[in-house]
Amino acid sequence: MLQWARRRKNVLPALVASLGILLSYLLLGHSLPAFIFIILATIFFVYLEVVTQWSFRAPTRRKPEIDDSNWERMALNINGLTLVHYLQKGRNDAPLAWVIHGWTSGSMRMLHRAESFLERGWNVLLVDLPDHGGSGGLAKWSAEETTTHLIAGMNEFQRANPNLCEHGVWYYGHSMGSFIGLRLSHRRTELSIADKFQGWIFESPMTGYTEIHEETCNILRIPRILRPWVLAKTIRHFNAINGPQRNIKALADADVPAWGMTSEPTLLVQAEPDERLGPTHHQRLVLAMREPPYEGLLQAHYLSDLRHSGSHDSQSRKAVVDEWLEEQISQASSV
Repeated sequence: MLQWARRRKNVLPALVASLGILLSYLLLGHSLPAFIFIILATIFFVYLEVVTQWSFRAPTRRKPEIDDSNWERMALNINGLTLVHYLQKGRNDAPLAWVIHGWTSGSMRMLHRAESFLERGWNVLLVDLPDHGGSGGLAKWSAEETTTHLIAGMNEFQRANPNLCEHGVWYYGHSMGSFIGLRLSHRRTELSIADKFQGWIFESPMTGYTEIHEETCNILRIPRILRPWVLAKTIRHFNAINGPQRNIKALADADVPAWGMTSEPTLLVQAEPDERLGPTHHQRLVLAMREPPYEGLLQAHYLSDLRHSGSHDSQSRKAVVDEWLEEQISQASSV
């Protein structure tokens, strides 16, 4: 019952409030101290449930869907959720670029980023994440559950279009899209294209939940003394949604390297400074990829004219991506 309630929005706050009201009603006129205690306890526990639920919020506004005849819109039913994909086909012998947008964004913000692949005749697949663009919504939003749906979506796409995945898969993620990409790499054995990955591009990546949790607590002005309570409840809610195979025990389990690492050549294109995430996220990735067995896989570029948000069209970013792609293609051809 409790696990069921944790997976659903607004259920636990309503249950706690209802139980508190019932108990206070039963005590009314019998014991004033007990009545006051129940009222205060109810307020406290409802507060904890409400602020915990905030960690699983979805964006309040959506970017519009892609409206372009060059892109084939595919609304896949994935585990009862509609996940909108957009496909532009290239050469039959070309790789597939799997391109994922960031938090509160949408595939339409990735069109300029897709040009580096389209100009090379590659196949490009964009996806609207749950609660973004034209895709359906989750009861409680989490990157883990989103990853689960993306894996199922890619497996369905590969079954319907096996030839488009035969010549390698390259992943491009922006911000939250990078965080999800790292998790996809960690869970690659669940993917039918597990042996097809050839490279990863992460733009201004989110690489951990620790800072996001702290930011949420600061936004809600949660007292320091209560934050361990909120964290413990957040982890229990996460595990109810995503467990038991993917349970986490601590915030560090949702940070790189535990969250996920890549095993193929990886490009970091970083806004410098990063006005949204700050330096911690990309520094965490850089430090983790200096350690075995990842050393030598990461190439990092810091662009002072790039912004975390709003830089959907950037010539400096495109130049870096183009140069890196040519370098990787050249190295692969010479092997």
